[in-house]
Amino acid sequence: MTISMFSIIGEALHFGGRRLGLIARVAWLPVILLMTANMASVFASLSVIAGRPFTFADVSTFVQAQQLLDQYAARGWSEKPGQMAAVLAISVVAQIILVSSFMAPLTRYAGLGERPAAGIFRMPFGADQLRFIVAGLAGFLFVSVVVVAPIAGASFFVMQHIVDAMSQTMASFPNENSLHTIEIVSAGEGIIERGTAWIYDLALPLAAAAPFGFLVWLISFLHFHPRNRAYAGAGNFLLRGLATLLISAGVVGFLFYLFRGAALEMLAAQTSGAEQQSLAGTPVNAVLIFAVLTTLLVVYFQLRLFPYPGVAVCRGSLGLAPALPISRGWNLFRLAAILVLVAASLLLVTVMINVIVLPLLLSTVNILFQATEVSVRLVNSGASDERLLPAFVWGWNVIQILINLIWTFFSYGVIAALYGRLYRESERLR
Repeated sequence: MTISMFSIIGEALHFGGRRLGLIARVAWLPVILLMTANMASVFASLSVIAGRPFTFADVSTFVQAQQLLDQYAARGWSEKPGQMAAVLAISVVAQIILVSSFMAPLTRYAGLGERPAAGIFRMPFGADQLRFIVAGLAGFLFVSVVVVAPIAGASFFVMQHIVDAMSQTMASFPNENSLHTIEIVSAGEGIIERGTAWIYDLALPLAAAAPFGFLVWLISFLHFHPRNRAYAGAGNFLLRGLATLLISAGVVGFLFYLFRGAALEMLAAQTSGAEQQSLAGTPVNAVLIFAVLTTLLVVYFQLRLFPYPGVAVCRGSLGLAPALPISRGWNLFRLAAILVLVAASLLLVTVMINVIVLPLLLSTVNILFQATEVSVRLVNSGASDERLLPAFVWGWNVIQILINLIWTFFSYGVIAALYGRLYRESERLR
């Protein structure tokens, strides 16, 4: 059986809009605390970097504090990595707990129709929140440990070997008729002269990445087994193997050549003079091959595990098996399309808010300010009230905060509805 893309997308967006009041009631306190925790982590990090308490007395706005952190974060991590890591860890843990406190009940409401408990000052944390956290972290940890870590380790040693080999010096005889004319060149330059750079540039990276390439093919071969595809017949073992092999190789090759030009341009922009004449010793192909394979595997497993938090919360169990039927066979691409379209819809509305809505509101506020100032001057014999401008500035800031809060509630509601609907799809497909 298949999942209905547009039905799922429509329900998620509809839930976020229609249940906005309930979402706001459940989520407003944790969201406010999320913003506070984010602000606290920025100032805590700046305090670590500065070696003293860093407060609003040092900056005029929070935006300025964020800009300072972006500017000096590298310095903080190089000089005080332990303290910076502690601030980051505390911030991440706090944010995970706060998000789970309202996402779990909203997910159960979307999936089971179980209305969240009454009250506006609520921030529950119990079994459902723990399941939401564990299920969400399980996907992240699985991908990090099982997929990213082995490939990252292999790519590091391969690239180190290539760089070491290319940087070795060797004797070169530019004049083949004279053995007395000797030049000392790098192995990379010598390999280019002999026309054998492809061995280190492509052959060695391909050989090292072959096990992971085989894993990509094996996963695609098993994923598209006839039992995982709706209305599939008995299937042909050899034909499926050949088709998945060609498609997997084609996708890897397409992505490799798609990003290779941009990578070479970026590398050339960072070099100059003689360095631009030869990129030998820079394992561009090795980096790209491992990056493409890593990306494909990460995307695959993240898609398979995406419904897991919603299923775990609604079922009241951390069993993984019920979450997997949603992305079986061609449903994998339908799920990917759902996530892309939902993300695109949210991004579109975000752009509309920032490009159209807020500028229009700002122009309206400016007109109201000018009209009010004229009225005040008429009443006060041409004198303006110095309190007028701060009042309008604060009013405009409040409007922006409210709009961003409403948009935040809507976005979280859409995600919760997506989790809830995918849970119901998992029950239907079992």
